[in-house]
Amino acid sequence: MTPQPGPPASDERTGDEAHSRPERALAREIDRLVRLVERMNLGDYIGLLQRPGRLLWINFLAGLARGLGTILGATLLVSLILAVAQRIIATHLPGVSEFVQHFVRLLQQTPPRTP
Repeated sequence: MTPQPGPPASDERTGDEAHSRPERALAREIDRLVRLVERMNLGDYIGLLQRPGRLLWINFLAGLARGLGTILGATLLVSLILAVAQRIIATHLPGVSEFVQHFVRLLQQTPPRTP
């Protein structure tokens, strides 16, 4: 009699499953890393590093925006402080209004020119 082809023996299955488990785990890890790299836009970053002129231009524009924002913010803050100080002066609070009036006078003075 010839042996009938049938399902593999149980120990053969465990050998195949043992090999496929690490492969599946590796495939899952690779998929996770691919998603992570896509989320980080790593390709765009590497492309930017390969064009240093573009990187310098983008950083220059970012610096201008930060500087402009700082100047505008400081201007608004000082204007707000001066407006509040002038209202305090207008109310003639004893002691406080004299101090604030002196402070505002100091702020409005032009600095002496140096040769």
